[in-house]
Amino acid sequence: MPPPNPQRKSAPAPHAKSGLDLNPAQQKKLKALFVKLNEAIDHGHAAQALTKLNELSRRLPNEVNIHLAIGRAEATLGRHPDAIAAYKRAAELMPKSPEIRYKYGVALHKGGMYEEALVEFERVLYLDPDHFYALRHKSSVITDLGRTEDGYKVWLELVEKYKDADLDDDKRTAIAISGARYAPKLLDAKESIENIQAHIELSNEKPFKKAGYFQLGRLYNHLKMYDEAFEAYGKSKHVEKAQWDPEDHSKRVDQLIDCWRTDEPIPYSNASGIDGSRLIFIVGMMRSGTSLTEQMLAQVKGIVPGGEMNSIGRSLPKTEVISMKHGSRLPLDRSLYTQGRINKMSKQAMEMYNEVHRHYTVTDKQPYNYTCVPLIMHMFPGAKIISCLRDPLDCCLSNFTQAFARLHPQTHELYYLGRYYADYERTMKAWREIPEVDMIDLQYEELVSDPETQSKRVMEFLGREWTDDILEFHKSKRTVNTASRDQVRKPMYTSSVKKYLPYEHLLDDLKRGIEEGRARPHGG
Repeated sequence: MPPPNPQRKSAPAPHAKSGLDLNPAQQKKLKALFVKLNEAIDHGHAAQALTKLNELSRRLPNEVNIHLAIGRAEATLGRHPDAIAAYKRAAELMPKSPEIRYKYGVALHKGGMYEEALVEFERVLYLDPDHFYALRHKSSVITDLGRTEDGYKVWLELVEKYKDADLDDDKRTAIAISGARYAPKLLDAKESIENIQAHIELSNEKPFKKAGYFQLGRLYNHLKMYDEAFEAYGKSKHVEKAQWDPEDHSKRVDQLIDCWRTDEPIPYSNASGIDGSRLIFIVGMMRSGTSLTEQMLAQVKGIVPGGEMNSIGRSLPKTEVISMKHGSRLPLDRSLYTQGRINKMSKQAMEMYNEVHRHYTVTDKQPYNYTCVPLIMHMFPGAKIISCLRDPLDCCLSNFTQAFARLHPQTHELYYLGRYYADYERTMKAWREIPEVDMIDLQYEELVSDPETQSKRVMEFLGREWTDDILEFHKSKRTVNTASRDQVRKPMYTSSVKKYLPYEHLLDDLKRGIEEGRARPHGG
């Protein structure tokens, strides 16, 4: 993963002309409101904060701080295109502000627009040659473009520029974390471990601590020091450990299944006037092979990868209550899905897919779409769904040992992961029993051991012609902005099969969670 970027909570940007005259009292009130809304974003209420922020942006379209706050909220929700648009607007309002342009560059980087991000970081460094984080991000984004040695050279420039500077522990930690990305290929792993350990405990930045411990885990794993690696991965997860209630989640899954697997009359049918046959949904647990699958499909003529889109989740009715903290909105209330609602949702989501391409087939590899499989079939008649599967221990361990950019609280404890996996498993089992669901299972272990046979099977399901270009996916220049960005640049490999074995003596809580989740009765 790339080194993190601190979302530094600096003072609001200088006041930009808003189009309305604000007296000092109004400006003071607005500033206090920004503080309150940013606190709401910090505490997991970004969606609620956005409602007020969007209202403010309509009243004060040229108030730069509103767009900055919208960008931060959208980024927190993983809505990268919307975050990019908000930061872009802020940069247009104050084009000579290095800090705002830096935040815009970070949004572009997170959104996978690496070339554009690189240009933006160059602009920041032109405006402010001593902008530490812009130079650090320049190193990271060049590496994400696959130019590892060039990225390493920029990192060496960062080291040289600040070797005698009086830097705080956060910046020293940032340098060490960035350097660790080049170990063991270009830097010694043990030296990188020592560099991180020298500063990480003194850092006050949670993103640095999270990424630093992740890098320690990765390097210890490389050195086959598995107990040390596991401890470091655990510390990475616990930096921002969030509330998660496995039983609450299981109850919501009960509601989800009951909503869609029913013999009772339903108030909806397929969306009217919508042809979903040019949409392919790739679903599953995170770290189950969704990125690999999409990268293979991207080599097929006429298929355009959309990445992890939020089209389905954003189309769900706001009246679907999110009853648990850090839970996502799920289609639980059957009465909400009238014919008119289905039509409206389908049209809204299709607009987002049309932004990717209006005529070619578009893939959406948002893993969480697995919760909406029956709904997708009603929204987009003719759509195809590929369900990616992976050994539960490998899949869950990979989630535990990954420092995700977004908060996924179910991955912070092994027991949580076990329970979550069991709920995911029974959800997919329920969907397979629904006749109208047009879905194929793709087992990761089978794909990597016999990619030609498995990819041909997928192409047959999609009604597409197979070519050997599909197996050359690693040569694609396409950028991938998820945790699997480095893996999809390599040829097919089997080293991630049974990867849990060196850690198996540490996985009792995970196994217990899976077993208890599988034994839990529906509705229990």
